[in-house]
Amino acid sequence: MKTIIYLFLPFIGFSVQGEVGINTLTPQATFDVMKNNVDITKPDGIIAPRLKGSEVKSKDSLYNTAQKGTIVYVTEGLDIGNTTLKTANVTRVGYYYFDGEVWQPFERDTLETVVKRGNYSPKYITFSGSAPSPTREGALGMNEQTSSMYFGNMNHNHTGSYNLSYGVGALQNLTAGLGNIAVGAYSLNGLTSGQFNTFLGHTSGYNDDIPDKLITGNVNVAVGNASLSNITTGYKNIAIGQSALRDLNTGSYNTIIGQSSGQSITSENKNVMLGVQTGVYVKGENNIFIGTGAGHSNTVNGVETVNNRLVIHSNVNLVPSSSIGTENNVDYSASWTNGLIIGDFALRWLKINGSFIINPSYTTSDSTYTKDVIEKPDGTLGFTDRVSVPIPPATGTYNLQSVDGQLKWIVP
Repeated sequence: MKTIIYLFLPFIGFSVQGEVGINTLTPQATFDVMKNNVDITKPDGIIAPRLKGSEVKSKDSLYNTAQKGTIVYVTEGLDIGNTTLKTANVTRVGYYYFDGEVWQPFERDTLETVVKRGNYSPKYITFSGSAPSPTREGALGMNEQTSSMYFGNMNHNHTGSYNLSYGVGALQNLTAGLGNIAVGAYSLNGLTSGQFNTFLGHTSGYNDDIPDKLITGNVNVAVGNASLSNITTGYKNIAIGQSALRDLNTGSYNTIIGQSSGQSITSENKNVMLGVQTGVYVKGENNIFIGTGAGHSNTVNGVETVNNRLVIHSNVNLVPSSSIGTENNVDYSASWTNGLIIGDFALRWLKINGSFIINPSYTTSDSTYTKDVIEKPDGTLGFTDRVSVPIPPATGTYNLQSVDGQLKWIVP
Protein backbone atom coordinates (compact mmCIF):
# COMPACT_ATOMS: atom_id res chain seq x y z
CA MET A 1 0.00 0.00 0.00
CA LYS A 2 1.04 3.64 -0.44
CA THR A 3 0.41 6.34 2.16
CA ILE A 4 0.37 10.06 1.32
CA ILE A 5 1.29 12.46 4.14
CA TYR A 6 0.44 16.15 3.58
CA LEU A 7 2.62 18.88 4.98
CA PHE A 8 -0.27 20.70 6.68
CA LEU A 9 -0.60 17.85 9.20
CA PRO A 10 1.33 19.14 12.23
CA PHE A 11 1.69 15.79 13.97
CA ILE A 12 1.10 12.27 12.75
CA GLY A 13 1.85 8.79 14.03
CA PHE A 14 1.22 5.64 12.06
CA SER A 15 2.64 2.28 11.11
CA VAL A 16 2.85 1.33 7.51
CA GLN A 17 4.19 -1.57 5.51
CA GLY A 18 4.91 0.18 2.24
CA GLU A 19 6.23 3.43 0.84
CA VAL A 20 5.85 6.86 2.38
CA GLY A 21 5.78 9.98 0.23
CA ILE A 22 5.85 13.65 1.18
CA ASN A 23 4.60 16.07 -1.47
CA THR A 24 4.22 13.18 -3.92
CA LEU A 25 1.49 10.69 -4.80
CA THR A 26 3.95 8.22 -6.23
CA PRO A 27 6.84 7.64 -3.81
CA GLN A 28 9.71 5.80 -5.46
CA ALA A 29 11.32 4.42 -2.29
CA THR A 30 10.56 3.58 1.31
CA PHE A 31 10.63 7.30 2.13
CA ASP A 32 10.42 9.82 -0.72
CA VAL A 33 10.39 13.58 -0.09
CA MET A 34 9.68 15.96 -2.96
CA LYS A 35 9.80 19.74 -3.04
CA ASN A 36 6.73 21.71 -1.94
CA ASN A 37 4.91 22.88 -5.07
CA VAL A 38 1.84 24.07 -3.12
CA ASP A 39 3.52 26.81 -1.07
CA ILE A 40 6.68 28.04 -2.75
CA THR A 41 7.26 30.55 0.07
CA LYS A 42 8.35 27.74 2.34
CA PRO A 43 11.92 26.34 2.26
CA ASP A 44 12.42 22.76 1.13
CA GLY A 45 14.62 20.11 2.66
CA ILE A 46 15.02 17.70 5.54
CA ILE A 47 16.70 18.81 8.75
CA ALA A 48 18.50 16.13 10.72
CA PRO A 49 18.70 16.39 14.51
CA ARG A 50 21.09 19.20 15.42
CA LEU A 51 23.39 18.50 18.35
CA LYS A 52 26.62 19.77 19.78
CA GLY A 53 29.51 17.36 19.78
CA SER A 54 29.31 17.23 23.55
CA GLU A 55 25.66 16.14 23.30
CA VAL A 56 26.53 13.35 20.89
CA LYS A 57 29.31 12.28 23.24
CA SER A 58 26.95 12.27 26.25
CA LYS A 59 24.81 9.64 24.49
CA ASP A 60 27.69 7.29 23.68
CA SER A 61 26.09 4.37 25.48
CA LEU A 62 22.85 4.75 23.49
CA TYR A 63 24.43 4.19 20.10
CA ASN A 64 25.22 0.60 19.23
CA THR A 65 24.74 -1.77 16.31
CA ALA A 66 20.97 -1.22 16.32
CA GLN A 67 21.52 2.51 15.65
CA LYS A 68 23.73 1.90 12.60
CA GLY A 69 22.87 4.44 9.89
CA THR A 70 21.71 7.20 12.26
CA ILE A 71 22.31 10.70 10.88
CA VAL A 72 22.86 13.89 12.90
CA TYR A 73 24.14 17.37 12.23
CA VAL A 74 26.86 18.56 14.64
CA THR A 75 26.77 22.30 15.30
CA GLU A 76 29.91 22.42 17.43
CA GLY A 77 32.83 20.02 17.21
CA LEU A 78 34.70 18.43 20.07
CA ASP A 79 38.29 19.25 20.93
CA ILE A 80 40.60 16.53 19.63
CA GLY A 81 41.75 15.70 23.14
CA ASN A 82 38.19 15.46 24.45
CA THR A 83 36.76 12.77 22.19
CA THR A 84 35.79 9.17 22.88
CA LEU A 85 36.27 6.09 20.76
CA LYS A 86 32.87 6.58 19.12
CA THR A 87 33.22 10.37 18.70
CA ALA A 88 36.89 10.39 17.59
CA ASN A 89 35.89 12.02 14.28
CA VAL A 90 33.38 14.52 15.68
CA THR A 91 35.80 17.45 15.73
CA ARG A 92 34.15 19.90 13.35
CA VAL A 93 30.75 21.13 12.22
CA GLY A 94 28.89 18.97 9.71
CA TYR A 95 26.79 15.89 9.01
CA TYR A 96 27.76 12.59 10.63
CA TYR A 97 26.43 9.05 10.36
CA PHE A 98 26.88 6.20 12.83
CA ASP A 99 28.43 3.10 11.24
CA GLY A 100 27.65 0.84 14.20
CA GLU A 101 30.92 1.61 15.97
CA VAL A 102 32.07 5.16 15.20
CA TRP A 103 30.50 8.40 14.05
CA GLN A 104 31.80 9.08 10.54
CA PRO A 105 31.79 12.48 8.76
CA PHE A 106 29.96 12.84 5.45
CA GLU A 107 32.76 15.08 4.17
CA ARG A 108 36.19 13.69 3.48
CA ASP A 109 38.86 14.49 6.02
CA THR A 110 41.71 16.77 5.11
CA LEU A 111 45.24 15.47 5.60
CA GLU A 112 45.57 17.95 8.46
CA THR A 113 42.60 16.58 10.41
CA VAL A 114 43.72 13.00 9.86
CA VAL A 115 47.22 13.71 11.15
CA LYS A 116 45.94 15.72 14.11
CA ARG A 117 44.03 12.69 15.28
CA GLY A 118 47.31 10.80 15.48
CA ASN A 119 46.72 8.75 12.35
CA TYR A 120 49.29 7.70 9.77
CA SER A 121 49.40 5.84 6.48
CA PRO A 122 50.08 2.15 7.11
CA LYS A 123 51.27 1.81 3.50
CA TYR A 124 53.14 4.05 1.12
CA ILE A 125 51.17 6.64 -0.84
CA THR A 126 51.23 5.92 -4.56
CA PHE A 127 51.10 8.41 -7.40
CA SER A 128 50.33 7.69 -11.04
CA GLY A 129 49.64 9.74 -14.11
CA SER A 130 46.23 10.55 -15.52
CA ALA A 131 44.80 8.40 -18.28
CA PRO A 132 45.55 10.94 -21.06
CA SER A 133 49.13 11.41 -19.83
CA PRO A 134 50.22 8.30 -17.94
CA THR A 135 53.54 8.39 -16.11
CA ARG A 136 55.59 5.84 -14.25
CA GLU A 137 54.09 5.00 -10.88
CA GLY A 138 55.82 6.55 -7.90
CA ALA A 139 55.31 6.39 -4.17
CA LEU A 140 55.88 8.43 -1.05
CA GLY A 141 56.54 6.24 1.90
CA MET A 142 58.62 4.89 4.74
CA ASN A 143 59.52 1.31 5.51
CA GLU A 144 58.70 0.87 9.18
CA GLN A 145 61.03 -2.09 9.60
CA THR A 146 64.11 -0.50 7.96
CA SER A 147 63.45 3.21 8.66
CA SER A 148 64.12 3.91 4.97
CA MET A 149 62.24 6.77 3.31
CA TYR A 150 61.55 7.40 -0.36
CA PHE A 151 59.68 9.45 -2.93
CA GLY A 152 59.85 7.44 -6.13
CA ASN A 153 59.95 3.68 -6.49
CA MET A 154 62.59 2.34 -4.12
CA ASN A 155 62.29 -1.41 -3.74
CA HIS A 156 59.96 -1.52 -0.73
CA ASN A 157 60.95 -5.14 -0.03
CA HIS A 158 64.53 -4.16 0.89
CA THR A 159 66.07 -5.24 4.18
CA GLY A 160 68.82 -2.62 4.58
CA SER A 161 68.18 0.24 7.00
CA TYR A 162 68.25 4.05 6.94
CA ASN A 163 68.19 4.56 3.18
CA LEU A 164 66.79 7.66 1.49
CA SER A 165 65.81 8.10 -2.17
CA TYR A 166 64.10 10.79 -4.22
CA GLY A 167 63.37 10.19 -7.88
CA VAL A 168 61.95 7.63 -10.27
CA GLY A 169 64.24 4.60 -10.40
CA ALA A 170 66.37 5.74 -7.46
CA LEU A 171 67.42 2.75 -5.31
CA GLN A 172 64.93 0.67 -7.28
CA ASN A 173 66.93 -2.56 -6.78
CA LEU A 174 68.00 -2.01 -3.18
CA THR A 175 68.24 -5.17 -1.08
CA ALA A 176 70.51 -5.21 1.99
CA GLY A 177 72.18 -1.84 1.39
CA LEU A 178 72.56 0.38 4.47
CA GLY A 179 72.63 4.15 4.89
CA ASN A 180 72.51 5.08 1.19
CA ILE A 181 71.21 8.39 -0.20
CA ALA A 182 70.10 8.67 -3.84
CA VAL A 183 68.60 11.87 -5.24
CA GLY A 184 67.74 12.09 -8.94
CA ALA A 185 66.07 9.95 -11.57
CA TYR A 186 67.67 6.47 -11.61
CA SER A 187 70.30 7.55 -9.11
CA LEU A 188 71.96 4.39 -7.72
CA ASN A 189 69.34 2.37 -9.56
CA GLY A 190 71.43 -0.81 -9.51
CA LEU A 191 72.64 -0.63 -5.93
CA THR A 192 71.82 -3.79 -3.99
CA SER A 193 73.99 -4.36 -0.93
CA GLY A 194 76.33 -1.34 -1.02
CA GLN A 195 76.56 0.83 2.08
CA PHE A 196 76.87 4.52 2.93
CA ASN A 197 76.87 5.82 -0.65
CA THR A 198 75.65 9.35 -1.38
CA PHE A 199 74.65 10.12 -4.98
CA LEU A 200 72.99 13.34 -6.17
CA GLY A 201 72.16 13.97 -9.81
CA HIS A 202 70.21 12.61 -12.75
CA THR A 203 71.47 9.07 -13.54
CA SER A 204 74.32 9.38 -11.05
CA GLY A 205 75.60 5.83 -10.67
CA TYR A 206 73.47 4.63 -13.60
CA ASN A 207 74.31 3.81 -17.23
CA ASP A 208 71.48 3.69 -19.78
CA ASP A 209 73.50 1.24 -21.88
CA ILE A 210 73.83 -1.21 -18.97
CA PRO A 211 70.46 -0.93 -17.20
CA ASP A 212 70.93 -4.23 -15.32
CA LYS A 213 74.28 -3.22 -13.79
CA LEU A 214 74.39 -3.99 -10.07
CA ILE A 215 76.30 -1.97 -7.47
CA THR A 216 77.81 -3.32 -4.27
CA GLY A 217 80.43 -0.62 -3.66
CA ASN A 218 80.61 1.26 -0.38
CA VAL A 219 81.22 4.81 0.86
CA ASN A 220 81.20 6.55 -2.52
CA VAL A 221 80.08 10.13 -3.16
CA ALA A 222 78.85 11.39 -6.53
CA VAL A 223 77.39 14.81 -7.27
CA GLY A 224 76.39 15.65 -10.82
CA ASN A 225 74.58 14.25 -13.82
CA ALA A 226 76.05 10.88 -14.90
CA SER A 227 78.82 11.05 -12.29
CA LEU A 228 80.21 7.60 -11.39
CA SER A 229 77.67 6.17 -13.82
CA ASN A 230 79.53 2.86 -14.30
CA ILE A 231 80.46 2.09 -10.72
CA THR A 232 80.03 -1.49 -9.49
CA THR A 233 82.36 -2.37 -6.60
CA GLY A 234 84.33 0.87 -6.27
CA TYR A 235 85.19 2.00 -2.75
CA LYS A 236 85.58 5.44 -1.18
CA ASN A 237 85.54 7.45 -4.40
CA ILE A 238 84.45 11.08 -4.63
CA ALA A 239 83.23 12.49 -7.96
CA ILE A 240 81.83 16.01 -8.19
CA GLY A 241 80.81 17.41 -11.56
CA GLN A 242 78.83 16.36 -14.61
CA SER A 243 80.22 13.01 -15.88
CA ALA A 244 83.07 13.06 -13.36
CA LEU A 245 84.65 9.58 -13.01
CA ARG A 246 82.08 8.40 -15.53
CA ASP A 247 83.79 5.12 -16.52
CA LEU A 248 85.05 4.02 -13.11
CA ASN A 249 83.72 0.65 -12.03
CA THR A 250 86.07 -1.02 -9.53
CA GLY A 251 88.63 1.67 -8.66
CA SER A 252 88.98 3.10 -5.17
CA TYR A 253 90.24 6.15 -3.27
CA ASN A 254 89.86 8.54 -6.21
CA THR A 255 88.92 12.17 -5.59
CA ILE A 256 87.81 13.94 -8.76
CA ILE A 257 86.29 17.43 -8.85
CA GLY A 258 85.37 19.01 -12.17
CA GLN A 259 83.09 18.54 -15.16
CA SER A 260 84.12 15.53 -17.30
CA SER A 261 87.27 15.00 -15.22
CA GLY A 262 88.79 11.54 -14.76
CA GLN A 263 86.38 10.02 -17.28
CA SER A 264 88.81 7.34 -18.49
CA ILE A 265 89.69 5.93 -15.07
CA THR A 266 88.14 2.47 -14.68
CA SER A 267 89.84 0.18 -12.15
CA GLU A 268 92.65 2.50 -11.07
CA ASN A 269 93.12 3.94 -7.59
CA LYS A 270 94.31 6.97 -5.61
CA ASN A 271 93.99 9.75 -8.18
CA VAL A 272 93.30 13.38 -7.31
CA MET A 273 92.04 15.74 -10.01
CA LEU A 274 90.81 19.29 -9.58
CA GLY A 275 89.47 21.35 -12.48
CA VAL A 276 87.23 21.11 -15.51
CA GLN A 277 88.26 18.29 -17.90
CA THR A 278 91.35 17.28 -15.97
CA GLY A 279 92.93 13.97 -16.95
CA VAL A 280 91.03 13.65 -20.24
CA TYR A 281 91.93 10.35 -22.03
CA VAL A 282 94.29 9.39 -19.21
CA LYS A 283 94.04 6.53 -16.74
CA GLY A 284 96.46 5.26 -14.14
CA GLU A 285 97.16 5.41 -10.43
CA ASN A 286 98.40 7.86 -7.85
CA ASN A 287 98.21 10.95 -10.09
CA ILE A 288 97.53 14.53 -9.03
CA PHE A 289 96.27 16.88 -11.75
CA ILE A 290 95.36 20.45 -10.82
CA GLY A 291 93.97 23.06 -13.20
CA THR A 292 91.52 23.40 -16.06
CA GLY A 293 92.33 20.69 -18.61
CA ALA A 294 95.49 19.72 -16.74
CA GLY A 295 97.05 16.32 -17.37
CA HIS A 296 95.12 15.28 -20.45
CA SER A 297 96.47 12.78 -22.93
CA ASN A 298 98.97 13.61 -25.67
CA THR A 299 96.66 11.92 -28.17
CA VAL A 300 92.95 11.93 -28.95
CA ASN A 301 93.03 8.48 -30.55
CA GLY A 302 93.31 6.46 -27.37
CA VAL A 303 93.70 6.44 -23.63
CA GLU A 304 97.21 6.75 -22.19
CA THR A 305 98.25 5.05 -18.97
CA VAL A 306 100.02 7.43 -16.59
CA ASN A 307 101.09 6.69 -13.02
CA ASN A 308 102.51 8.71 -10.13
CA ARG A 309 102.39 12.03 -11.99
CA LEU A 310 101.93 15.57 -10.77
CA VAL A 311 100.61 18.15 -13.25
CA ILE A 312 99.73 21.75 -12.42
CA HIS A 313 98.53 23.74 -15.40
CA SER A 314 95.53 25.57 -16.86
CA ASN A 315 94.22 25.32 -20.41
CA VAL A 316 94.14 28.93 -21.56
CA ASN A 317 92.42 27.93 -24.82
CA LEU A 318 89.38 26.32 -23.21
CA VAL A 319 86.54 28.69 -24.12
CA PRO A 320 83.37 28.55 -21.96
CA SER A 321 80.16 27.66 -23.77
CA SER A 322 76.54 27.31 -22.69
CA SER A 323 76.08 24.22 -24.88
CA ILE A 324 77.00 20.98 -23.14
CA GLY A 325 80.12 19.39 -24.60
CA THR A 326 80.98 22.13 -27.11
CA GLU A 327 83.65 23.72 -24.95
CA ASN A 328 86.14 20.86 -25.42
CA ASN A 329 89.38 22.14 -26.92
CA VAL A 330 92.54 20.05 -27.00
CA ASP A 331 95.55 22.00 -25.78
CA TYR A 332 98.63 19.80 -25.63
CA SER A 333 100.50 22.39 -23.57
CA ALA A 334 98.42 21.18 -20.62
CA SER A 335 99.17 17.48 -21.14
CA TRP A 336 100.78 15.27 -18.53
CA THR A 337 104.19 15.78 -20.20
CA ASN A 338 103.91 19.49 -21.06
CA GLY A 339 102.13 21.10 -18.13
CA LEU A 340 103.77 24.10 -16.52
CA ILE A 341 104.67 22.03 -13.46
CA ILE A 342 105.03 18.26 -13.71
CA GLY A 343 106.57 15.65 -11.46
CA ASP A 344 106.86 11.97 -10.62
CA PHE A 345 106.09 10.72 -7.11
CA ALA A 346 107.82 7.36 -7.61
CA LEU A 347 111.01 8.67 -9.24
CA ARG A 348 110.89 11.77 -7.05
CA TRP A 349 111.52 14.55 -9.53
CA LEU A 350 109.88 17.89 -10.33
CA LYS A 351 110.06 19.77 -13.63
CA ILE A 352 109.04 23.28 -14.59
CA ASN A 353 108.22 23.80 -18.28
CA GLY A 354 108.92 27.52 -18.29
CA SER A 355 111.13 30.20 -16.84
CA PHE A 356 112.01 29.91 -13.17
CA ILE A 357 112.35 33.23 -11.38
CA ILE A 358 113.13 33.83 -7.73
CA ASN A 359 112.71 37.27 -6.20
CA PRO A 360 116.26 38.19 -5.06
CA SER A 361 114.85 40.17 -2.17
CA TYR A 362 114.12 36.90 -0.41
CA THR A 363 117.31 34.97 -1.34
CA THR A 364 120.18 36.65 0.53
CA SER A 365 122.74 34.15 1.88
CA ASP A 366 125.18 33.90 4.76
CA SER A 367 127.89 31.53 5.97
CA THR A 368 125.37 28.77 6.60
CA TYR A 369 124.82 28.37 2.85
CA THR A 370 127.50 25.79 1.97
CA LYS A 371 126.13 24.33 -1.29
CA ASP A 372 126.09 25.56 -4.90
CA VAL A 373 123.43 24.68 -7.48
CA ILE A 374 124.77 23.18 -10.71
CA GLU A 375 122.91 22.22 -13.89
CA LYS A 376 123.11 19.58 -16.60
CA PRO A 377 122.52 20.51 -20.25
CA ASP A 378 118.98 19.02 -20.04
CA GLY A 379 118.09 21.35 -17.17
CA THR A 380 118.48 18.85 -14.34
CA LEU A 381 119.71 20.59 -11.22
CA GLY A 382 122.14 19.28 -8.62
CA PHE A 383 124.26 20.48 -5.69
CA THR A 384 127.97 20.65 -4.98
CA ASP A 385 129.94 21.84 -1.97
CA ARG A 386 130.62 25.53 -2.09
CA VAL A 387 134.28 26.59 -2.35
CA SER A 388 134.78 29.62 -0.14
CA VAL A 389 137.07 32.23 -1.79
CA PRO A 390 138.38 34.98 0.51
CA ILE A 391 137.89 38.57 -0.57
CA PRO A 392 141.11 39.83 -2.30
CA PRO A 393 143.01 42.81 -0.86
CA ALA A 394 141.99 46.17 -2.27
CA THR A 395 145.54 47.06 -3.46
CA GLY A 396 148.69 45.24 -4.49
CA THR A 397 149.46 42.06 -6.39
CA TYR A 398 148.57 38.68 -4.85
CA ASN A 399 148.30 35.04 -5.84
CA LEU A 400 145.43 32.82 -4.64
CA GLN A 401 147.01 29.69 -3.13
CA SER A 402 145.98 26.73 -1.00
CA VAL A 403 147.69 26.80 2.36
CA ASP A 404 147.02 23.84 4.65
CA GLY A 405 143.73 23.18 2.83
CA GLN A 406 142.54 26.79 2.87
CA LEU A 407 142.57 29.39 0.09
CA LYS A 408 144.67 32.45 0.84
CA TRP A 409 145.95 35.48 -1.03
CA ILE A 410 149.79 35.32 -1.01
CA VAL A 411 152.28 38.03 -1.98
CA PRO A 412 154.39 36.70 -4.89
